[in-house]
Amino acid sequence: MRDNRDVKPSAFRLGAPAPLGLGDITRKHAMRLVIAGAFIFSTGCQAAYLFAPDATEKVEAEYEIGEDSMAILVWADQSVRDEYPQVRSQICRSLTHHLRERLPDAKMIDARDVIDFQEDSGMDWTRMTNNEICAELECDYVLRVDLNEFTTRASNTPHLHKARFDASLNLFGKSEREQIEALYQDEIRAIYPPDSKHGAYDIDERDLIHATVEYFSMLAGRKFYPYELRLEEKRS
Repeated sequence: MRDNRDVKPSAFRLGAPAPLGLGDITRKHAMRLVIAGAFIFSTGCQAAYLFAPDATEKVEAEYEIGEDSMAILVWADQSVRDEYPQVRSQICRSLTHHLRERLPDAKMIDARDVIDFQEDSGMDWTRMTNNEICAELECDYVLRVDLNEFTTRASNTPHLHKARFDASLNLFGKSEREQIEALYQDEIRAIYPPDSKHGAYDIDERDLIHATVEYFSMLAGRKFYPYELRLEEKRS
């Protein structure tokens, strides 16, 4: 009869898991480190994206005024003036103020003087030559803003507030011979709020007009000074 005490217990029992070797442990630890590293890298990239400054590119001025003087004259279509009688003077004041802040070396003719000239002088400024206007306002340049369209109503949904404007810019300079062609010209068409597809219910019309005029002044004014453009804005 065999003594069971001499029989060594088997290292493997049926159904029992095999013990891990050193290589298996190393591979498991390596896999955990890879997963942890990937998670840290992913969350780190997300955090860097959230807190990194917006990427920008520098845009140069399209026309430089230098140290010269300039007056802003706003013409508006009669339909615009009938519905928004103050928008012409609002744009004149806003754009003049905007350019005065951004062009400290230039002289901007006071908006009150320009508005008085247009409305209270008794002169038909639309029939005057550019040289005559420059002489009357004592300036080197006249920036004429022709406001062809301005509305605070969405096109197909009049109950929604969404501003839309269409304007042309024409810059004329004082010269010995009368200039027929503008020294600089451009078109500005935009909507406000710029990131709104349908408009807004909960905005007061006066606030919307004010914000739209300020937005227009920024778009028109930065034609004459360098600025940083966010790449996200450029793509949109």
